Amino acid sequence: MSFYPPGAVDGRLNGFEFTFEAIPDKSSLHDSHIEVDPDPHEAYVFPNDPAEQERLDLQSLALTELFSGRLHFAPIAAEGSPKRVLDVGTGTGAWAMDMGDMYPEARIIGVDLSPIQSNAVPPNVHFYIEDAAQSWAWPDPFDYIHTRVLLGSFGDFKNEVIQQAFDSLRPGGWLESQDFNLEAVTDDDTLKPDAPLSRWIFDMNYASELIGRPLSRSHLLRQWYEEVGFVDVRQRVFKIPINGWAKNPRHKHVGKLWEQNFLDGLSGFSMALFTQVLERKQEEVQVSLVDVRRDISNMHIHAYQHVWVVWGRKPFPGETVPPRSPSGDRDMAE
Repeated sequence: MSFYPPGAVDGRLNGFEFTFEAIPDKSSLHDSHIEVDPDPHEAYVFPNDPAEQERLDLQSLALTELFSGRLHFAPIAAEGSPKRVLDVGTGTGAWAMDMGDMYPEARIIGVDLSPIQSNAVPPNVHFYIEDAAQSWAWPDPFDYIHTRVLLGSFGDFKNEVIQQAFDSLRPGGWLESQDFNLEAVTDDDTLKPDAPLSRWIFDMNYASELIGRPLSRSHLLRQWYEEVGFVDVRQRVFKIPINGWAKNPRHKHVGKLWEQNFLDGLSGFSMALFTQVLERKQEEVQVSLVDVRRDISNMHIHAYQHVWVVWGRKPFPGETVPPRSPSGDRDMAE
């Protein structure tokens, strides 16, 4: 059961950083904090201060734990180690550095709009600064391109990211996206439609729709992959508890990580959209978030969010593209 007030816009949350492209002679940015653009219809980003960087690392850990330690689902090592890997919207670079350790023979490139990555990285990992919404200009194709939690950062994720990734892959290369929808779901009606958390979700979705940057479209990723031309498209959908209510020890652990991630980012997520788009006062927003935080940590609310993992392969020249693939696997936590 999903919780959206009547008339809710069908769009949800996700994504915390812009990103991309990067050629070494490009000029880099050195601001440690990116402000919200005063025009809400222009590009905006969420806070990017040290506290947000710590949250991004926690988010990366929570998702990796949810995936039982897997960094990727695409079969990129089926023909040997990949040679060139691109992480779009690398954030703090946590995933890219883990991949560098896993594939020491590969060149791992992470790109982001902000220079917040560590200097202590594996020798095969390189970070560049660029905006992924702009035209990509990589001189050599990639074997594998990865995105994680980026949807709210783009107005047209299908063309700005998926299409450009398709064009930047070698034939036979893979693209993979890992993203989640903000929508909170329960199987026992413990989250009511008028609960503070439910209202917050609606407001976030509505505001993001108003500026043309919907925060969640994870359920459309598979369709977009196939429309762009990827083949062998597969999908897995996971449940991630919003706190530690789950009985299963692993899911309880993941839920506690996700709860802290949620709480740490709540104010930053809300301020840009609620003050710039919905024109609320900061004091009003902060007061409303008190009850939202209470819902997030309420163990009697058995809510979870869906996390989509979608991957697909760029076909070889002359390869016949098969009909659209079946619905895919679902890994649902209890």
